[in-house]
Formats: sequence, structure tokens, C-alpha cells
Amino acid sequence: MLNPCNTKAFRENPLICADQFIFMKSRLPVLFCIFLGLLGCSKDNNTVNPSIAIKSYSDHVPANGIFNAVLTFSQKNGSLSGDSLVVIRHRLNQTPIPVGEEKPDTFSTYLPIMPSTDKADFSLSLDWFNLTYGINSENDTFVFRFVVIDQHGNHSDTPSTGNVVVLFQ
Repeated sequence: MLNPCNTKAFRENPLICADQFIFMKSRLPVLFCIFLGLLGCSKDNNTVNPSIAIKSYSDHVPANGIFNAVLTFSQKNGSLSGDSLVVIRHRLNQTPIPVGEEKPDTFSTYLPIMPSTDKADFSLSLDWFNLTYGINSENDTFVFRFVVIDQHGNHSDTPSTGNVVVLFQ
């Protein structure tokens, strides 16, 4: 046998040292497998984010009417009571808004207190007066996006409506 370590112990007892040398070579893959096993068994600390979906919405809002949307919320192992709903509107018209006539593009509200449930529907209504600009007597076109933020700061996905036309007259 060759003496790869060239040690006194190997010269005196080559069989024992040869076994130790083989064990030393196989120790690295064994340690790597143990590390992967521990990594795979570690507890997942990901929290469950709330989810939101649009059931229905009004795609035309008549003058002095109301925009309505019905949303479905869900959160596994969580409660929706007191979570925040944020509505973001995006105006698609080409005509710019005159300075000083801007209206907020973000609306926020709290979900109502309800019995312990992880799934619920919510009806949202926005008044025509809070939506329309009526610049040059043209209709306004918007896309609305919705986000739920739970009490732990977790955000839901952001579904959006199609084009919503708010009629001027």
C-alpha cells in the first residue's frame, strides 16, 4: 500500500490508518447530507398573506351615480376584522388635470369588525362626485386596483378592474 499521509502511525499499523483515511474521505458527503436534511426540516417562517379577488364591478358610472365593486377577501389562519383596504385609482385620460383640481388617487378604509372568519365578501361604493373631473366635458376613464393590508403589515396581491368609464353628463 501507498502511504499517502507518510505518518509514523501509518508505518506502524497500516490497516487502522487506511480505515481512518477512508472514513475521513466519506465524512464530507455525510456532513453535507446532514446539513441538507436539517435545512429541509427547518420550520418555515413565511406568514400567510391575505388574498383579494374582484367578484364584480360597475364598468360605467352615470352622472351623479355610484361606482360599486364586490370584493372577496381571504386569509388562512387569520382574521379579516380591522384589516385595511386600499383603493388606488389610475386615470387613463390624455387631458391633464388642471393644477389645484387634483383629487386623491388613493382611498383607504378599514374592513368591518366581523365574527372570526377567514373568508368574506365586501361591497365598496365610491360616489361619482369623488371620481369625476369632467375636464372639457369629457368622460373620465379609470382603472381601480385593490390591496388588503392585514394588522401585521402583510400585503395581498393587487387585482385591478378593467376600464371604468365615469360619465360626465
